[in-house]
Amino acid sequence: MEIDPRELYTVFAPRPILLVTTVDVQKRINAAPLSFVSPISFDPPIVMLSLTSARHTYQNILETKEFVLNILGKEHLDQVLRCAARFPKGVNELEQAGLGWYSSKLVNPPRVKEAKVWIECKYLDQKEEGDHFAVFGQALVVDVSNDVITNGKVDLEKINPVLHVAGDEFATDLKLLRHKRY
Repeated sequence: MEIDPRELYTVFAPRPILLVTTVDVQKRINAAPLSFVSPISFDPPIVMLSLTSARHTYQNILETKEFVLNILGKEHLDQVLRCAARFPKGVNELEQAGLGWYSSKLVNPPRVKEAKVWIECKYLDQKEEGDHFAVFGQALVVDVSNDVITNGKVDLEKINPVLHVAGDEFATDLKLLRHKRY
């Protein structure tokens, strides 16, 4: 069966949902769930976000040149998705969703208290492609909660991130498979 090419993203699923925190020039907090995120370079460590220009997150990143990627577990799915509601600019989505926050180490946007992984980034560049902008950022700090470390490694099963399939469909309870790479 052939599908509409505009539905391409559905075959690149599931994708982890990250909660992106930003601040505007007045230091007002913004938070938005995003699954169009990908690492694109090891050295330097660069990530790419795909955003529309209408999002406060996009506007804040351009204004302040900073953002934080927060990865939460499935127990916070409802709160993460509440942050997707269309609040007026300046409304703190974390507060509206009942999530906590605290200061980051090197950037102004806060970290989400309930997250298990925090990636502090500085803006590098952007490129308009289709109806989205590819926004590139360099990871300055990557912190992982000690309670999701097993034998010195990040244990994704302990993080249990929510994965987005499409629309209102999500996947959880990640099970890892180990197989030799050739």
